[in-house]
Amino acid sequence: MSQVADAAERKGEGGASAVRILVADADCALYGLLEEWLADTGYELAGACAPDEVAHGGYDLIVVDVPFPREATDVLKALQREHRGAPIVMLSTGFFSGVEASGVLARSLGVASVLPKPVTREALLAAVRRALQRRQ
Repeated sequence: MSQVADAAERKGEGGASAVRILVADADCALYGLLEEWLADTGYELAGACAPDEVAHGGYDLIVVDVPFPREATDVLKALQREHRGAPIVMLSTGFFSGVEASGVLARSLGVASVLPKPVTREALLAAVRRALQRRQ
């Protein structure tokens, strides 16, 4: 088992730290859904809807919700600058359902994965696992 997956499964055991995920630019309803899905898997989330949990840096992965992906360059650059090395999973209603999660579009945007909204739990968890495994 990978160190990332192992850390996620040991959340809370003997002081082991969980994989930390920052959810950026998501509304509170989406944040709540992502928190439910990801926390159930053992990941630790922070985001704008839980501002007292947000700290600068120290995140293993960033999930960002953007309305217009091609206009998100400034947001992506800021996230990449602030959270060096953390892979980014981008969610948007602007992506078509057939877009390959880690294909050409993701590479052109400089992110680990792109996911169309509405996103399924399975698609999100697969993208998160894939991004964390590549980071190692």
